[in-house]
Amino acid sequence: MKKLIAILLPLLLSATALAEETIGAADGPTSIFVAEQSLLSKGLIVTAGGLCGVFLVLILFFFTIKIMQKILK
Repeated sequence: MKKLIAILLPLLLSATALAEETIGAADGPTSIFVAEQSLLSKGLIVTAGGLCGVFLVLILFFFTIKIMQKILK
């Protein structure tokens, strides 16, 4: 579990980061936030990994319930 967290943590941190560029103007600086294509793809990978984790937990619960039902019969 620690290895999985160590692998996913950098992806989570980089997926939430946005590149910021400041342009000077007469009325003050204007910030433009630009999301790179790679950040979008990393976000999708993290989301897919999270969904796989949810389904894994649900499958484990299902099998645990089935095993407990057989034991208690």
